[in-house]
Amino acid sequence: MNYIQTLYLDKSKDPLNHSFGWAAAEYHLMSWALSCLQLNKNYEKVELYANSQAASLLLDTLKLPYQAVHVTHDNLHFAHENLWALPKILTYSLQDSPFLHIDGDVFLFSKFQDSLLRGELIAQNIEDATDYYTSTQKELITNFTYFPQCVRTDFESSVPIRAINAGILGGNNIDFFKEYASVAFEYIQRNARHLSSINVDRFNVFFEQHLFYSLAKERNIPISVLIDDVINDNEYKYLGDIHEAPCCKSYFHLLGHLKKDEYTCVQMAAKLRELYPECYYRIISLFKKGNVATSISLYHSKKLDRIEDYLVLNKNAKDTYRKPKFQKGFKINNFDTEQNNVVIPELALLETIIGNGKIDSPFVKNELEKDFKIFSRHLLKYLHGSKRICPEWLYGRDLESINWYCQLFANETVLKEKAISKCNEICIIESGFDWAGLVNKHRRVGIRYYQGLEITVGHFFNLVVPEINKNGFSLFDLDELEKLILDQLDNPVSIEVLLKKMQCYAEDDVVRYHLETYNSLIITFIKQLVVKKAIKPIFNIAK
Repeated sequence: MNYIQTLYLDKSKDPLNHSFGWAAAEYHLMSWALSCLQLNKNYEKVELYANSQAASLLLDTLKLPYQAVHVTHDNLHFAHENLWALPKILTYSLQDSPFLHIDGDVFLFSKFQDSLLRGELIAQNIEDATDYYTSTQKELITNFTYFPQCVRTDFESSVPIRAINAGILGGNNIDFFKEYASVAFEYIQRNARHLSSINVDRFNVFFEQHLFYSLAKERNIPISVLIDDVINDNEYKYLGDIHEAPCCKSYFHLLGHLKKDEYTCVQMAAKLRELYPECYYRIISLFKKGNVATSISLYHSKKLDRIEDYLVLNKNAKDTYRKPKFQKGFKINNFDTEQNNVVIPELALLETIIGNGKIDSPFVKNELEKDFKIFSRHLLKYLHGSKRICPEWLYGRDLESINWYCQLFANETVLKEKAISKCNEICIIESGFDWAGLVNKHRRVGIRYYQGLEITVGHFFNLVVPEINKNGFSLFDLDELEKLILDQLDNPVSIEVLLKKMQCYAEDDVVRYHLETYNSLIITFIKQLVVKKAIKPIFNIAK
């Protein structure tokens, strides 16, 4: 089995300034690095199909360990610039032996099962069509004049269409792939003049993923899948939980909205930094030399000229974080108290939301504005107050925290014996409106809860976590149970003791008949708080 990847870069797009669909340009390069390096770790022989610019970036600049590079895409013609799946179709057409194609936003932490690799056709999973597919299907039917027979048959069926997800795609039936690629090219070419009338971005999943499924169905060829569940095309929830690697999950795919969500991208970048620090810092140094800001401002505030300088920073930051004197008291220099007019992006965003909000009740509007002033005052007091933390300590925390999740949850059988504590540097601000939720409604991407969030009066908890990012902090909305969990963790306790303490907040019937379910809920909240860097593992708790 040959393991292959494809990258095509438009010559007019600078990879240091163009995000290619990611939350920021740095994450695009980091994704390719982590994807390739993990594939190489598991299979050693990984090959790249690319145009000259892409090959130069991945091989010469990032120094990724592809065993072979095929510069086959220089003359690829695009009927429309948004046909981003077209380079992959060309790669499929060039294969003459069994292969598995892995997208550059897929991260593999263990080998695939042999039974999967023996399949005639292989894909990540089967997708059920929802609005994303069906609305585009209607658009294609209205505007296109040609459909492959298998596609036309599928469209005319009374059963909703299905597709595959091509995060991984390949197999042993090479004849199928030759036909599939040929049909895909014809599908595009015969409708080229109609592309200006449709959403071309969404058409990609039709000539790659739906065509693959419908042609396989017409030819009666089974598709072996990595993920057995049939997933609605808009309900991929857990493939971005990269903090669970490698202890709990081994396959991740930052598809669609996940690559646009900076919170998810930060986790991916941290995993690259943990596993391949030299490659991570090589990417950071590219942006620094190009005078392009990255998400972590610390890199630009220090004199870091060589990769070795970054590695020294790593070591010093970890040493600083581990020093006992930094565990109890904090000294702040990441916010300048003299600059009282500094603009806080989250507060500016909330002011815009308030100004644009449609609030019929004058009383609610008055309460909203009053509560915002109180919230702003508390937030600024925290940022400018006496509890200050040096950036190097925070960086050390970040380097350590990437392992907290696996340290606690790798072995569920001994989970309750593990000890945890609240991180002393965090702050919780109570408010009458969900300010953190409203920020995340505009910051997070693809999270259904936030999409439906409206301005309402209530009692809310806003978690502030100091960061070395460009904003200086992260803001999270807390569930009431999450707040109660943190209230119990001023001193380290075992998870078993914490679960017993949390029973006092549950109804008697819940404790009597549904305690296991309730405990699972508490553990889920603990996991979320660990990822948010509000809870940390403790290894020296007194018995």
